[in-house]
Amino acid sequence: MTVSPRAPDPDDDALGDALPRPPPLEDIATTGVWIVQWRDGRGPQPGTALHRWLEDRHPGWARLVDCRGRTDVVSAIKAASWFARDARASPILHLDADCDPDGLAGPERDGGRGRAGWDALAPHLARLNLATRGNLLLVCAAGDGVAARLAAATGDRSPCVAVIAPASARPPPPAPWLIAIRRLYRSWRQGQPGLAEASAPLAPVAMQAQSMPEQLHARLRSALLAATGPGRRAAPGGPAALMAALGADADPDLPWAAVPRRLQRYWRALFMADLHPGNLRRFDIDLKSAAWRILQARGLA
Repeated sequence: MTVSPRAPDPDDDALGDALPRPPPLEDIATTGVWIVQWRDGRGPQPGTALHRWLEDRHPGWARLVDCRGRTDVVSAIKAASWFARDARASPILHLDADCDPDGLAGPERDGGRGRAGWDALAPHLARLNLATRGNLLLVCAAGDGVAARLAAATGDRSPCVAVIAPASARPPPPAPWLIAIRRLYRSWRQGQPGLAEASAPLAPVAMQAQSMPEQLHARLRSALLAATGPGRRAAPGGPAALMAALGADADPDLPWAAVPRRLQRYWRALFMADLHPGNLRRFDIDLKSAAWRILQARGLA
């Protein structure tokens, strides 16, 4: 059973407002940048140029992995996960490739074009975010729709903390993009946000940070209101279907009364608070109480 779209309920906005918003992103610990370059070797190589620029100024802070196909991209993300776990590091993941709301694209070894969809990359990104203890920043060259697509593909762990990218569906030209990311990393090394400075070479497009907690909060809000709405609340297996819509496992006989506690556990697991209690301060919200109030309003508690 799945939770499918339905007509808007006039009470949804008021009920949805009962769910507290995630805290603002802060205290993100990063220890370097892992550049995954998937480009045609005959064209511009912004990833290579960025790595050289960073090495000249901060030797050893950046690593470059040059990819020749989709499997290389996945392997590079896996290698970053192993490195983060073994070294207790928190590298920024910089994906230097053509990208759009559906995923990445680049050359394959056979001369064709390959694609790596965000849906397929999300589990690998989640393992990297887990290895970084919930500190993964994802930088890519086009941001429209990327965070929402990753949120839709999320299972029991968030694929990152934030997506940093231009607010566009297509990447900018290589030259202004290289200037923008140099400014971004220079600002970050100085402890500054850097989004405004990085936006200048991309004008009128702006560099933006999309919060993954906000995206996952929106997904949870929508799924909870849909699952408990008129015509759904008495459906058999409704609580289990809700958890399945969120990418989480659940007992098929899960009662509605157990849903608030289950949702609280689910939220904390998304951001590794079950493994790293310090993440409670960074990401936690009182989801249990708010979900209970929604169930009461829907006549389910």
